[in-house]
Amino acid sequence: MKNAIKLLFLSVLLVGTSASAEQNSPNIESYMYSGFKTIKTFSSIDVYLQGSAEEIGLSKEELTSYLRLRFKNNFASTGFKKGDFVKIITEESETKKAERGDISIKVWTVGDDYPIAFHIEIGAGNYSNLGQYKTAILGYSSKQKIAESVKQSISDLVDDLAVAFFKARGEL
Repeated sequence: MKNAIKLLFLSVLLVGTSASAEQNSPNIESYMYSGFKTIKTFSSIDVYLQGSAEEIGLSKEELTSYLRLRFKNNFASTGFKKGDFVKIITEESETKKAERGDISIKVWTVGDDYPIAFHIEIGAGNYSNLGQYKTAILGYSSKQKIAESVKQSISDLVDDLAVAFFKARGEL
């Protein structure tokens, strides 16, 4: 009986120790996206259009505004203050560059009627390591629903970015 209690106590101790070690171990995002750890504020959050995007009615300004809204929803604790890209890259120290973040989305479309194919890519990082994070979505849509499809893709990409960002920082 005494040995059984000792064995039970040892089992509980080992399980508790391994669970604790698992919680404190670094995740893959902290290695892959280490540049996210230094970001204090984002200085650039923009959408760029290519291909037939403007011809089929997509608006860079409207999509950039939507991206910034999604940023506010997902990155409430991280600020956005528009900065001059060239000035930041050429004049700021590496330490200051590492404190500034960038999020850019490129929307490529092909076609002007069903099916309109699209490729939407998000890139993010700090100004010392632009584009450290990249992922994309491929899809297709009709001309009537292309804006809705692109916005949904932007939402999905920003949601995924937010998870990677906060995991890399150990905040999730």
